[in-house]
Amino acid sequence: MKKITFLLFTLIATTFLGQDKLTFSLTEYFNGTNWVNSNRTDFEYDNNKNLTKEVEFYWESSTSTWIKSYESTYTYPDNDKVFLEYYNNYSGGIITQKNRTANYYDTNGKLYQITNWEYDRGNWIVEFVFDIAYVNGKISSAISKEWDGALAEYFYGDDSSNITLTYNANGKVSISKSDSWEVDEWVKSDRTVYSYDTNDRITVEDGQTWNGADWVTDYKSEYTYDTNGNAVIEKDYYLDDNVLIEGDEETITFDTSKLMSNYAHPFRDKTGIDFIFSADGIFNKILQRSSTNYRTTYNYNEATAGTRDFSLVNFVIYPNPATLVLHIDNSNFTIKNVEVYSVLGKKIITSNKNQLNIENLVNGVYVLKVQDDKGNMATKRFVKK
Repeated sequence: MKKITFLLFTLIATTFLGQDKLTFSLTEYFNGTNWVNSNRTDFEYDNNKNLTKEVEFYWESSTSTWIKSYESTYTYPDNDKVFLEYYNNYSGGIITQKNRTANYYDTNGKLYQITNWEYDRGNWIVEFVFDIAYVNGKISSAISKEWDGALAEYFYGDDSSNITLTYNANGKVSISKSDSWEVDEWVKSDRTVYSYDTNDRITVEDGQTWNGADWVTDYKSEYTYDTNGNAVIEKDYYLDDNVLIEGDEETITFDTSKLMSNYAHPFRDKTGIDFIFSADGIFNKILQRSSTNYRTTYNYNEATAGTRDFSLVNFVIYPNPATLVLHIDNSNFTIKNVEVYSVLGKKIITSNKNQLNIENLVNGVYVLKVQDDKGNMATKRFVKK
């Protein structure tokens, strides 16, 4: 009887206290002697294990104070696919930039349109729209248009893009090609070529740009998997003075006795196309990502309040919004690696410079990830106009 009572109490407690979940990630860097705390990201979920909030902090060592860097919130009104995404950048506790993205789905739950707004002087201003087309149930293209507020209509402009997908015999994306609009026609811009193993898992992601005569690789990522399909090694390469340089090799560890699907976690496919441009290699419970001088540990069912000191380079980017060149103020640190991701989650730029040429990017919101030579990593969002 006591055992039955205990099991009943455990069931009730589990129901009321919530689900198993990945609550925060902690990144540390190696200073040559010890592992030193770096930055932290907190995660919140709804009862359906959907990610509802993601908050990144950096530690201001001079004042020993937690400072919020950015916050993303997600809403799921009708199903488990995200509809509205809100992004706020912070500086000194004040919101410096607000953006939102709306995802629209058809009656079959397929994403067919993405619209982005920027908050400007009390009003939400439309920035761009992506229209997504399907053939035989697979995405064939995604075309972006800019918004003309005066004419109240969308149009093809210098920052418009036409993404077309090519599939291999197994129905996997083999090439994702992006054309840009120039005057009155689409011209070649960049593409990503994907290679797969016999289990249809991405092994090579080869990012290339068109130089006017040929496709030239400017970044590359390679993946190695265990027998469960977990991506256990990721190696990145980036272009430096026209030479492809090998970056750090990242090793990912898992608890293979537990499935990730049993936890609320931030890696779930929120739109149905989150992993169409990247490797999906998290099937078991992820524990840690580590490299030569940094590691990120994933913590489950723990408090998300700040209890330890974290140091993070509080880097500044300008201008934001930007049109031609995005500058990273690295006067207080040394840049090791920079990555830029599109609103569709596709990595489109890899560099180690403090100035990024974004002239050919489509208007919209992008995610910038910066790593310094000590292993500190931070993320900011910027707008291309």
